[in-house]
Amino acid sequence: MDSKIKTADGTETFINQEFNEAYHSTKAGAYTESLLKFVLPCRIDQLAKNQNQIDILDIGFGLGYNVAVAIEVATKNNPDIFLKIISVEKDKDIFSKIKQLELPSNLQNIYSQILSGQFKDDTYTAKGKNFELTILFGEARQVIKTIDHKFDAVFYDAFSPKVNTEMWTVELFKKVKDLMKEDAILATYSASLAVRKGLIEAEFKIGLIEPVGRKSFSTVATINGDIPPLTEKEENRLKISPYAVPYHDNQDLTLSREEIKSNWEKEVQRRLKVK
Repeated sequence: MDSKIKTADGTETFINQEFNEAYHSTKAGAYTESLLKFVLPCRIDQLAKNQNQIDILDIGFGLGYNVAVAIEVATKNNPDIFLKIISVEKDKDIFSKIKQLELPSNLQNIYSQILSGQFKDDTYTAKGKNFELTILFGEARQVIKTIDHKFDAVFYDAFSPKVNTEMWTVELFKKVKDLMKEDAILATYSASLAVRKGLIEAEFKIGLIEPVGRKSFSTVATINGDIPPLTEKEENRLKISPYAVPYHDNQDLTLSREEIKSNWEKEVQRRLKVK
């Protein structure tokens, strides 16, 4: 059974038993991570000021912090803003965990609206004053293939590449890229060389976001949007490190986690021998 823990900023999260990882950075804090690694890097505050609707793809709904904080930030900057959010999630029992959280007071009203939705088969829909949230439940790689929409922002918040490897492949990044507007920004907490190399191979431009709760920079990616640049040091690492090898799936996105990881390890070992 997943266990609840308190994070550095006082907000609560859970340890996921399947992956043996917390849903959020315990050192940054659940709320702080959502704000500083996802919502602000995707410029939700600026989008709210400049347009009437924001379309968000949320990969890994989890405990809902990214969605709730996005709604909070957007409505602070534009009380008339409307957010159309499509989330992808594996765990249909996630709401039972959310209901156990002691939520920050500034998010309680938003969460009450999120939790007032309804299931129909593998889809959950909730409508609030400023948003419509659709959560698509299932194996994320296959669910993403069913989405036909263009997004202003992507919150890429799967569990880490070492345990949820199938969610970090070049082939999946390409599928996600096809769903993004030209200036849309994808934000992820990951600092993995394999992930960054995969985004580059999927023909994204990538950049770095200042560290929060750790020493490593987070990652942002875009097709043609405005993002912070890579450092010279990181550009060199991506060019010369034998570990800068992207994860690869097949075109149907059906390889197992173990196959993807094994293929990656073989290529790293080959490069280490050459080096």
